[in-house]
Amino acid sequence: MYSCVNQPRGCRGRVNTFGGRCDSCRQLNLRRPSAFSTPKLYRKPSIDFSSLQPTFPEYETR
Repeated sequence: MYSCVNQPRGCRGRVNTFGGRCDSCRQLNLRRPSAFSTPKLYRKPSIDFSSLQPTFPEYETR
């Protein structure tokens, strides 16, 4: 058993052939992910972290 080729898109289906689509993906006509698309896990963050300034809560001293 192999994972469905659409696993990067969130599919958890199982198939008997490597690189195959599960029944659900075939019924919904979901195509396999493009080789040129970037997986969501590896995309650059859209936030520029260098522009953020650290903010720490002020603690009362007693």
